[in-house]
Amino acid sequence: MNRRSFHRALALAGLSPLAAFGQPAFPSRPVRLIVPYPAGGSTDFGARLLAERLARVLGQPVSVDNRTGASGALGVSEVAKAAPDGHTLGLTLGDSLINNVALFKTLPYNPQRDLTFLTQTVLSPAIVCANTDLPVKNLADLRRYAADHRGQMSYGSWGVGGLGHIAGEALNQRLDARMVHVPHRGEGPVMNDLLSKTLSIGFTSAGLARQHVQAGKVTPLAIMGRERSKSLPQVPTAREQGFDDPIFDAAVWVGLIAPAGLPAPIAQRWTTEVRTIMAQPEVGALLNERGLEVLNTTPEQFIAHYRGEFDTITRKIRDIGIEQQ
Repeated sequence: MNRRSFHRALALAGLSPLAAFGQPAFPSRPVRLIVPYPAGGSTDFGARLLAERLARVLGQPVSVDNRTGASGALGVSEVAKAAPDGHTLGLTLGDSLINNVALFKTLPYNPQRDLTFLTQTVLSPAIVCANTDLPVKNLADLRRYAADHRGQMSYGSWGVGGLGHIAGEALNQRLDARMVHVPHRGEGPVMNDLLSKTLSIGFTSAGLARQHVQAGKVTPLAIMGRERSKSLPQVPTAREQGFDDPIFDAAVWVGLIAPAGLPAPIAQRWTTEVRTIMAQPEVGALLNERGLEVLNTTPEQFIAHYRGEFDTITRKIRDIGIEQQ
């Protein structure tokens, strides 16, 4: 019997998969999916896509709760403090699980102690774009322009200490551009300021930038990561343009988390249901349209990836001297 037939048989019998194995029915009430970033961004889009499909499978509402602030720390803190019964989850960027550890002197959660890592859902390549008034087409142009306009430019990121901020400051120092950092609450406001030309350059996801790049409303300069983005394959990586700092190889990913102490059967249920949804071709197509690339990792892969990035990113934050404002 395949998985879908198994679930159908249980439903006809009035049982949940957990109840079939002697566990209490789950979920027993509506589920809350916390997103620590504003509505309209890539993380929020992925959360709403998941929530809609999970509700169909689980037979309970799954509501997306945008709890913004403190570079994602407020929302993740709510997940960490929630009862570990599987009715509160979080979908968040790696920034809140890695960068915040170095960013905050007192963080209200310890990711490795207070959270359960379930699955990384998607990769969201970051891109640096310029407003169209800036006479630049790539990083070489930006280097030349910066040499003649030191202290006259600005760069925007989706939050203090986020990967966009770290990469932006690394670029700032590499160019000796003396750009002013303008932090935002999410990537949507960064793009709005690029479109209104109140920012010189800005870091967002490639997915969010794609429609504006294609419409000629912003100028793409470089993709972060070791490979070009599938949604904007014409845009070279920073490394291709001679910027070989490891921070430019980092990519933004989104992960599903839960409070520590989540019972193993419930953790397995969530991981199985979410990974099944993420493997659906129509879901992959919808995500690809937004410039998101499916990761769909196991919990073990999630933890390994997390540990692999942790030292590189936290060390860079301290080396650059970024502090929470």
